[in-house]
Amino acid sequence: MKIMVDTNIIIDVLLEREPFVDDSCKLLSLCEEHKIDGFVTASSITDIYYLVRKYTHSTELAYKAIGKVLEIVKVCSVTNNEVLIAFQKKAKDFEDCLVAVCAESIHCDYIATRNIRDFEDFNIPAISPTDLLKQF
Repeated sequence: MKIMVDTNIIIDVLLEREPFVDDSCKLLSLCEEHKIDGFVTASSITDIYYLVRKYTHSTELAYKAIGKVLEIVKVCSVTNNEVLIAFQKKAKDFEDCLVAVCAESIHCDYIATRNIRDFEDFNIPAISPTDLLKQF
């Protein structure tokens, strides 16, 4: 199974956000154990760095967080083509649209996210960590 991991899943784990951290952590563990092929977009990496640094006030912790993420999931390139496709869709949320376009371009089975509704208008089904874990 190949999934695109939305930024909120990783932030839930890194910042230990309740009540989401447990299932998000289990999902990332499946990626780390190579039971699921997990991906994030290159733009998600910059968002993760920014959010961790903002909440921890530490550049060092932000870089450590990115290092750990890079051990668990692969980074999907965001090319000019994906940006143009997302731009042409004129979706309400450009960032989510770009994630969906990238997920489709690398043939993901799902987008793992807590915000299922944000991805309803795209071709890749969105699934919560809880529901994805039930499939295992």
